[in-house]
Amino acid sequence: MCGIAGIFQKGSNNINNLEKILDTIKHRGPDAKGTWNDDYASFGTVRLKVVDLNEKSNQPFISRNKKFIIVFNGEIYNYLNLKKKYNIRTNTNSDTEIIVELFSIIGPKTFSLLDGMFAISIYDTSSKKVYIARDSFGIKPLYILKKNNKLIFCSEIKGILKIEKNVSINNQSIINFIKWGGLDHSIKTWFKNIESIEPGSYYEIGKNFNIKKVKYYKLENNLNQSNFKKKDIPYIFKDLLKRSIKNQSKTARSIGTHLSGGVDSSIVTAFLKEVDPQISSYTFGFNEKKFDERPFAKIISNSLKINNFTSVTNSKDINDNFINTLIMEDEPFTSFRQVSHHKLYEDYKKDGATVIMESSGGDEIGGGYTGFLWPFFMDEVNQIGFDKALYNLYKNLKFHGFSQEKINNFVNAGMNNHKFYGTSTSDGQKIVNDNLILPSYEKKFDDGPPNYKKNFQSNLLNSQYIELFHTKLPRGLRYVDRASSSSGREARVPLLNKEIVEFCFSLPNEFKILNGELRWFMKKSINTSGNKKIKLSNKRSIADPQRVWMRKNLKNLFLSVFKSKKFKSRGIFDQREVLRLFNNFLNNESAHSLGLFQIFITEIWLRLFFDNDANKYYGEKLDNFINETN
Repeated sequence: MCGIAGIFQKGSNNINNLEKILDTIKHRGPDAKGTWNDDYASFGTVRLKVVDLNEKSNQPFISRNKKFIIVFNGEIYNYLNLKKKYNIRTNTNSDTEIIVELFSIIGPKTFSLLDGMFAISIYDTSSKKVYIARDSFGIKPLYILKKNNKLIFCSEIKGILKIEKNVSINNQSIINFIKWGGLDHSIKTWFKNIESIEPGSYYEIGKNFNIKKVKYYKLENNLNQSNFKKKDIPYIFKDLLKRSIKNQSKTARSIGTHLSGGVDSSIVTAFLKEVDPQISSYTFGFNEKKFDERPFAKIISNSLKINNFTSVTNSKDINDNFINTLIMEDEPFTSFRQVSHHKLYEDYKKDGATVIMESSGGDEIGGGYTGFLWPFFMDEVNQIGFDKALYNLYKNLKFHGFSQEKINNFVNAGMNNHKFYGTSTSDGQKIVNDNLILPSYEKKFDDGPPNYKKNFQSNLLNSQYIELFHTKLPRGLRYVDRASSSSGREARVPLLNKEIVEFCFSLPNEFKILNGELRWFMKKSINTSGNKKIKLSNKRSIADPQRVWMRKNLKNLFLSVFKSKKFKSRGIFDQREVLRLFNNFLNNESAHSLGLFQIFITEIWLRLFFDNDANKYYGEKLDNFINETN
């Protein structure tokens, strides 16, 4: 885990501003800091040493021919193969040197050959061009701001904000978040003119500041149309994942897993144990038993005979850590669960493993969300007819314990989601009512719902693709990156290996969802490795006590915000309607909390990042912040 930053501006000495940026993201790399600059570019890094501990590998790194300067955040798992293939001579054992030397030979083609997670910038000192690239699935973050013949890039938005004070709100992001269910559906951020580099792309910026964008990787062009035999699929997946875990387990530091006890994390943990018997696992949970993952994780850790360390979050912890979490995230998140995730890493910052395997991506590539039963049904309508498909849908939903009322809600949500993807939850509830946003604000900033490109004939594949590149996974990867980096840790995601993703997307529907069983082939894979005692549980639809806390422990905080003059004068939400909805939520046990939480965190985010200087409130409790800013 590292942090990278740079400023590209002709004839300016930006080293002081670069130092300010690096100080802002120093949590990402506690082991070393470095800078380099000329009359066009200023490059800098903060480094966490994970694989190569040698100081010679510190960055910025200069190529052997002195022509190229590189800053790099991530890990490349095939760098030794590339070194051998291209006969690259090196002075270090780092993947950074391989990247820049390979770039010296073949140029931007380099990015498409890298197997790993990365955010990279390379500066050509002769042509005065900057290349900025991001890995195929956007595992590592990278943001840019281009303004007045000046380009700034950084691993986190807060670094850019440190030196660019006149950044305004991207009001379209608020509309997308509240009305259309989007959060990270595009390269746009909540800050106007600050963009995220698109996954699988590199940008070439010339000295005249013209930007050329190149998409070097497209998943839809890399699928294998082979006819897979049902009995072989779990074995193929097992072999691919074990290879990915083996490659990603190489580190000079301690290693562990984030274990929830669910399908993905259990499989990753089981396979990692086969590679390294000395691993530890880490789990966050809650005192409310209905939402607590610790018992599930304990079953898995006991079966594997590994240590399991736990972190408990209660409503007081939410009050204590909410502001810090939001500052580290830079943009709003979707539930209190992210506070628990940050707290888990913080609790084991001193004594825990340096490298953590996270199971991000399993639901998206394997078909693990309950909501995927709807596009699966739509595909079956085309294959076996409406009546048989409807019968199977009801049977599948019954398998997951849906009541008739819940089935009706799911069907309505499925139809709504097909039209406007992301406006309903996976368990079949519409997120918010349209009348919560003031008509004047909506008319001014609503450009309509996100328009997702559909690359496949299969509805299920299209839904998986949207979740992978536009909705759930992008936000999930941001959560993983910020939670780990805030405590100077590196998170790796072995399920997001290109071979694995391409294999999973090449599978027919019936091997992903079989007799209502989601991620059938993944669950089956663990029984091919001598782990038959491990019982994998289905995804829990309610992941934290947010609904409970908002009704009881934190009720007054929400009311304090929604009733405040500040909230009313914001000019975004209809205060009367929001209060009416919150009152209905308090009195209706089945009412969903997500929409109200989104409104709440939007207001807190605006107060933190635009009404005030967010950095001044690091360490502040949520209730004190609300009282001070009301």
